Amino acid sequence: MMHPLNSKLLCKQQPVASVPRSHVARPAAASRRVIARTADVPLHHPHHDSLGSADAGDESRCPFLAALRTPPMVNMPWLQRVKYQVFAPAQYQAQVLRDRGEHTIVQGRRQPGFNSFFMPATGELAKAVFAEEPGGTITQGLAEKGGFRAFGTLLGEDSLLVVKDPARHAYLRALLQPAFGPDAIASYLPDIEALVSRHLASWQASGQAGVKAYGALKMLTFDFILQIVMGRSIPEQQLQHLGGLFSSLTAGLVAWPYIDIPFTPWHKALAAREELCGFFLAGCAQAREALAAGQAVPGILGRLVAAVDEQGNRLTDQEITHNLLLVLLAGHDTSSTTLTRALANLQDHPRVLQRLRQEQQQVVARHGGRISSDALKDMRYADAVVRETLRRDPVVGAVIRVATRDFELGGYGVPAGTNVLLPLRTLAETDPRWLHSPGDMAPAAFNPDRMMTPEGAKPGQLMPFGGGARYCLGAALAMAEMKTFLALLARQYAFQADTATEWKPALGYYPANGLPLVLSQLQQQQTAAV
Repeated sequence: MMHPLNSKLLCKQQPVASVPRSHVARPAAASRRVIARTADVPLHHPHHDSLGSADAGDESRCPFLAALRTPPMVNMPWLQRVKYQVFAPAQYQAQVLRDRGEHTIVQGRRQPGFNSFFMPATGELAKAVFAEEPGGTITQGLAEKGGFRAFGTLLGEDSLLVVKDPARHAYLRALLQPAFGPDAIASYLPDIEALVSRHLASWQASGQAGVKAYGALKMLTFDFILQIVMGRSIPEQQLQHLGGLFSSLTAGLVAWPYIDIPFTPWHKALAAREELCGFFLAGCAQAREALAAGQAVPGILGRLVAAVDEQGNRLTDQEITHNLLLVLLAGHDTSSTTLTRALANLQDHPRVLQRLRQEQQQVVARHGGRISSDALKDMRYADAVVRETLRRDPVVGAVIRVATRDFELGGYGVPAGTNVLLPLRTLAETDPRWLHSPGDMAPAAFNPDRMMTPEGAKPGQLMPFGGGARYCLGAALAMAEMKTFLALLARQYAFQADTATEWKPALGYYPANGLPLVLSQLQQQQTAAV
């Protein structure tokens, strides 16, 4: 049986020299190869007009690609595509895949404002695409032109999100990874516990006026990221200022037409980036000074400055800064949005909240009241609550990868340069394990118990943190943060949240009413009962 993705080169390979970076030792350029793209080796494809490939009549077309199946074309009218893809991306994915028949891949036509794409319809094919990234057949899908160029400008060329070269990506990731590993997370837990406790106490202090949970969680997660990165608490006034800079930075990602003149969002984003980089660069300088003096430096920053690989390579200040900007972006809205939805789910499902409280009583009895690595591992139901929330409402609904060479995917030919859109939200909704299940196990039901079953323990088609070589670097840290929040909430507080609201699409979905929330201390007898 043919593997779903056969990366065997279908047309002649042409090695292309790569440009080595001079500021630090890198993998040898001679060991890296870039395969000739469509412009170098013309290909035959029934829909080359939509894919931007060579003319079908070219005599030098690639016969292997022509022999493979072609995904059916989705002919969605332009106005309907705008309605779905811009305002309802989840519905767009479902609509595109609904009428695919027996095909496991569909393709969308290039239209004004929209690129063409291939979209796999199964988790197996999506994972096969992720698996090909280290070999260079697939790379991340941030374009070199257009709106996505803003990511490269604002995050920096050394950000893992922006780096395309597989060898350089692997080099950077290997040096960054230890700061997000189990030992590192264990060292962060006392600060995480103290920070979450402080924010929950401040919410309770608001009394019946309460807080808007969505905004309050944004502040909590931003405070969390900066404190864990810097290894120290950030004064409130400085935290507010940095939060404003971060808001300007993220607004710049969609600040079309990206004109750098005073008072435009793009100009403000560039200025915010410069100040944020200055903040992190100053932290790098202080950390290097402390290390040189033989002092321990806490936090993610301290571990990144101290990181060294087997060849003696270290991360430069620029590499650290660019990736700390990515940590801010990746760890802020993702965790806050997921926790907002988790709060709403707990409000609407009191049985789940009660079981969460019962688990925490057992965890405290076994491990004591402090949050530790062993305690987190023992929170299987809290883990299930987070995973079920991510199943029903993944923050990242889709990711794009780009074929760097012609390859075969599930029996279909994918030309070089093709955008491959991986519909993570739709894959989660159509996970075969529960697709036709009734009642509490139906796909639309919120039921953490499904995650406690042998089938639920498997990943299935759930990929909330992506996959392959670009699997979210901070996934384990994010899970530790969210489980700590749920644990301390369940142990100490009763709450009421107003869930009668519309959930609007943004990065994930957010509550239009901000999710008003009132916290109160659990009575001593209630605490004992759980």
